[in-house]
Amino acid sequence: MSAKWVGRAILAALALLFALRIVQLKGKGLLHVATPRGSQAPSVAGPLLDGGRFALAGERGHAVALVFWAPWCGPCRAELPGVERVWRKLAAAPGTSPRARIVAVDTEGDPATAREAQAKLGLTMPIVLDDGSAAAAYQVTMIPQTVIVDAGGKVAALIRGEASEDELMRAIERVEKP
Repeated sequence: MSAKWVGRAILAALALLFALRIVQLKGKGLLHVATPRGSQAPSVAGPLLDGGRFALAGERGHAVALVFWAPWCGPCRAELPGVERVWRKLAAAPGTSPRARIVAVDTEGDPATAREAQAKLGLTMPIVLDDGSAAAAYQVTMIPQTVIVDAGGKVAALIRGEASEDELMRAIERVEKP
């Protein structure tokens, strides 16, 4: 058998394995499209890195940006300083309520690596440690990914991949409660 035919056989085998993997992932529900705009935002809750708990249900009446990330993700680490700046711009003066909320959802859920990233990146925004349930509820298939929930609890926007500071601010401003 010539090298040409061996190469073709290997490519065909790889294509078959890839197709079988896609079928397997579809069967597990892992290839669904992310939660569609206009749908009710899945209720998520989890521990905050700095103590306490976050519950999306408790944020009703405010727009909320859920920024899904992981400490090992290069694009996430590049995006988060801009997200932090947006969070600071939106943070209200002491004693008042912020216009909108931003929560960084660490998809790894490991406090040690999240705390290390928090320190290196200078993050002060709330970080939720996800046990996998929030990412599953929002069908997050890639990170970074930002889901913006409007004040009424509906998915208003989805940003897949690294968002610029301006892009994130514009998306939040479009759905903020007036």
